Amino acid sequence: MSLIDKIEGRAPWISAPHVVLALVAGQTFFYLTGMLGMVDISRLGLAMELVGAGEWWRVLTFVFYPPATHWALVAFGLYCFYMIGGALEQEWGRAKLNLYLLTGYLLTLAAAVIVPEARVDNYFAGGALFLAFAYLNPNYVFYVFMIVPVQVRYLALIAWIYFGYLFFSQGLPTKLLVLAATGNFLLFFATTLWRDIKAGRRHMAGQAKRRGEQRAAAAAGPRHQCAVCAKNSDTHMEEDFRYSADDRCYCSEHRPKKPVAKAGGATP
Repeated sequence: MSLIDKIEGRAPWISAPHVVLALVAGQTFFYLTGMLGMVDISRLGLAMELVGAGEWWRVLTFVFYPPATHWALVAFGLYCFYMIGGALEQEWGRAKLNLYLLTGYLLTLAAAVIVPEARVDNYFAGGALFLAFAYLNPNYVFYVFMIVPVQVRYLALIAWIYFGYLFFSQGLPTKLLVLAATGNFLLFFATTLWRDIKAGRRHMAGQAKRRGEQRAAAAAGPRHQCAVCAKNSDTHMEEDFRYSADDRCYCSEHRPKKPVAKAGGATP
């Protein structure tokens, strides 16, 4: 029985359906109500110093904090989030997907506790979901600006570079949030990553060995070469080369019809 099965047996609520849909619906709701001035979305973000001051709901509502950008980009981003979540649910099952989301939530919460004055949203947790999808489906094609096809592996590489840039250029709060997102990914994929690294090393070693053998074979010359016309087994692979009594190699065209004396000897 796997660890996920054990967790699901002890906590059946981990298999709750439509969690990603709820997150998308919540962000959509707060984006629209915030745009209409009905809700102050700044009161959704997580800041532990404000939680300590009585605004306890921030511990829950920060997962519904909508992206602060143009509505078209928000719509596209939420669609991608829903699509990625659906793909991971189909591949992993509800329990593992929900556990991945819960782990990201808890790590983000831990980062907020360490730096209580920081304002935290769900940006990096969403990034961790994207990294998981990209690792499992590296050849999936996204159409950037609805036109340019790009494999998701390259978008993931850009995301890793961007996370690295933020980690080394920003302050402690951002560093902790980057660690929370990437740490969530590594917790779930460390074993698979290590296995892939070892397989890649074996593949590279095999390629290097084959290249060495090919170079050695090229340096040694062809295995068979006709003593008359210089046809060889590399250029005429279909040719039937044979050695005669004189220990010399001949092709089928120039093979001696009669016994040939060995060098320094006489024909019997």
